[in-house]
Amino acid sequence: MKKSRTSINKKRAKNNASPLRTNTKSTKIKKMPQNSSNNKLANKSSNRQKTNKESILNESSGNDKLKKNSIKTAIVLKITFFIAIILIFIYLLFNLEIFNLVRIEVKGNTKYTDQQIMQNSSLKIGENVFKQLFRSDSNNVNLSYIAKSRLHYSMPNVIIIDVEERYPMYMALDSNTGNYYKIDNEGYLLEQCELESKRDELLVEGFTFGDNAKVGEKINEVYIEKLEIYNSIKKEFENFQIEGNITKVNFSNSLTIVTLDDKLNIEFANDSNLSYKVSFLKGIMQKNQNNMEGTIDMSVDNPVYSEYD
Repeated sequence: MKKSRTSINKKRAKNNASPLRTNTKSTKIKKMPQNSSNNKLANKSSNRQKTNKESILNESSGNDKLKKNSIKTAIVLKITFFIAIILIFIYLLFNLEIFNLVRIEVKGNTKYTDQQIMQNSSLKIGENVFKQLFRSDSNNVNLSYIAKSRLHYSMPNVIIIDVEERYPMYMALDSNTGNYYKIDNEGYLLEQCELESKRDELLVEGFTFGDNAKVGEKINEVYIEKLEIYNSIKKEFENFQIEGNITKVNFSNSLTIVTLDDKLNIEFANDSNLSYKVSFLKGIMQKNQNNMEGTIDMSVDNPVYSEYD
């Protein structure tokens, strides 16, 4: 009886265990297709998301390109419009009759009359002021006493000529021809003149111009250097308060001979050691109580004073 009960219990246990295994297997078989379908759905959704993102990016990049193109187009249109306005404005300035020259004014002139300056300029009444200003040289007044001239526009049809004049500093005698010429501080020949026309100019002797004397042009560079030596001597005279007025300078025989009060000639070989030479000269003049008539030779190491006979 015990054996039969034991066998019956074993059979029951087997019968109870077998459906559990079967259920487990069936559960596993059912789960497999669910996972694969979920993966497929996930892949599809991710692909859709990527596609949506790409389409959004493409749309945004396309919109950016359209915006950039529209901005460029607007800029080009504005620039074109601006250039067109400028061209129209320039055309009107150069072609309207209201801008034709009606009057010329002259300022800064003392040597020449307004009419002389206007006649020697390239300006023409009745022509467009802007065309004349555009093609005219600022220094367009060809007169020897005019150093510079500037043109100024005054609305709507007036041009002002503003001149800067040269002033004569020297009256130079041409040793060959005996002609006198007025020269400014830069060495420009201003005019041929007579000695009687001398005013405040310093009389200069020892120059030879010949055919090279052209009014309105510079003298020879050698003579300009000699005038520079004289100016250095004059400066030292002022520094040491040398008494007397310089009335003449002579450049003969490679010397610079300065004449004081038309009675005392002082000879210099060059402008080297001028301070020492002029201080020495002052001592000589003080010993003679500045009452001297003759020549002081400062071109030698030991200056010599020679009185007139």
